[in-house]
Amino acid sequence: MQLNIIRNVVIFSLLLGLVLVLAGCSMFQTDQEPSANSASTLTIGTTMDVKGINIDDYYFGIMRGALTHLGLVAFDEQGNYTGALAESWESQDAQTWTFKLKPGITWHDGQPVTAADVAFSLEYLPAKIPVYQSHFQQIERVEAPDDQTVIVKLSEPNARILANLVVLRTLPKHIFASIDNPKEFNDKQATIGCGPYIFESFDEAAGVLTFRANENYYRGTPNIQQIKFRLFKNPDTMYLALQKGEIDLPYFYAAGTDPLYAANLTQNQNIKLHLIENQGIPNALFFNTQKPPVDNPRFREALSYAIEYPEMLRLFGAGYGSIPQAGFVPQGTPGFIETRQLTYGPDQAKQILDELGYHDRNQDGIREKDGQPLELEIVVRNDIAENARIADLLKQNLAAVGVKLNVKMVDTTVFRTISDVERSHVSLLTRTTAWGMMMWGGYGSGYLDARNIGWCMVTDPAFHALVDRMILTLDQEQYQKEAAAYQRYVAE
Repeated sequence: MQLNIIRNVVIFSLLLGLVLVLAGCSMFQTDQEPSANSASTLTIGTTMDVKGINIDDYYFGIMRGALTHLGLVAFDEQGNYTGALAESWESQDAQTWTFKLKPGITWHDGQPVTAADVAFSLEYLPAKIPVYQSHFQQIERVEAPDDQTVIVKLSEPNARILANLVVLRTLPKHIFASIDNPKEFNDKQATIGCGPYIFESFDEAAGVLTFRANENYYRGTPNIQQIKFRLFKNPDTMYLALQKGEIDLPYFYAAGTDPLYAANLTQNQNIKLHLIENQGIPNALFFNTQKPPVDNPRFREALSYAIEYPEMLRLFGAGYGSIPQAGFVPQGTPGFIETRQLTYGPDQAKQILDELGYHDRNQDGIREKDGQPLELEIVVRNDIAENARIADLLKQNLAAVGVKLNVKMVDTTVFRTISDVERSHVSLLTRTTAWGMMMWGGYGSGYLDARNIGWCMVTDPAFHALVDRMILTLDQEQYQKEAAAYQRYVAE
């Protein structure tokens, strides 16, 4: 449930939040009744495209974060912070943070995990992997005065730094200290972590990744002895395999089961569907507010009216959705406030475009201004199954009001280069994760703020002031007030 727009900022974020956020921000997770061998092996189907086992591979990184590697802190099932490597943490001023590590944790090769490994990782990752530069940008210095103590000093106070640290996947210094280019390091040693599972193999021909239980894991040996990820080219074949019992459950990072498959799955008595709150946005349309013509808030407003939300809901919601509101926050988020509902109004879109001086003078269906046709490029991730269909409908919707939309489909690696490194995009069709909505000032601010991930490249001082207050406040009641003001800003 979400298809939002963001005022001076952004984007309509999303496109319907679409589909499964679509519905009030709910999403499905699917699992199959346990089979006789489920205690020994769990087989997970996924359309995540793993290309290698290096630490820069996006989707292998998701598996690493879930199975093989630990950070300092993590989220528990209630969304509260809990220790991973860290046994405790404290800060008196939100600028200097001290973490005490749990004793007795070892790497998969038997060597002890120490504070030096954590300090090394916090410095090495942003130096080698660009995406970590935004996550850890406020870290000024890291110290390891002894084997169990990590001191993180920030450039300025940040009461929410723990959210950013959740994405840390601690690396063994004794392995990576000599690796200058980790993006090319696909040796099995690159997979060594300290988590509950140990990477065993990647059969690229068969499309199967295998992990085995870590018998020396500090919390005890996991109940499931082996986990296999089976890679599929498309969701059709994956859900067919689920129906046939060839996989135990489907998985795609920060997403649930596509509602379009829900009806068929409910007919299988061995499969259960769970409806849960989604705190990310499965599909979102982001505009770079520094690029014309989308740098004009009125132009973005025109585009928001051009999108046929009821049709989006019909095609992608499968009865589980609702038309989203204008705020960039899913309804499942604590502190969510009501904002106006987005409306489909092609006549309003045309009127605004007329007022902005865009007219179809040569009657070819495309508006022009100053002799130039009104064309926009949208960069679309090809790893999210419904993106191509959403992009097609967007193309039709915008064409109906005289805007030509050029769709550029790219893989995840190219997408991250364009969006995170070059920031050369005019618009993006992608998604947000639950973690992404929490980092920086929270409520998706990191996606919008030019000082962070900044897909919307928002530089408005008023916006920055709002986010800064969210970052700095230690009082939860005050934080919620600032978060409400932030949501109203985004929705106006």
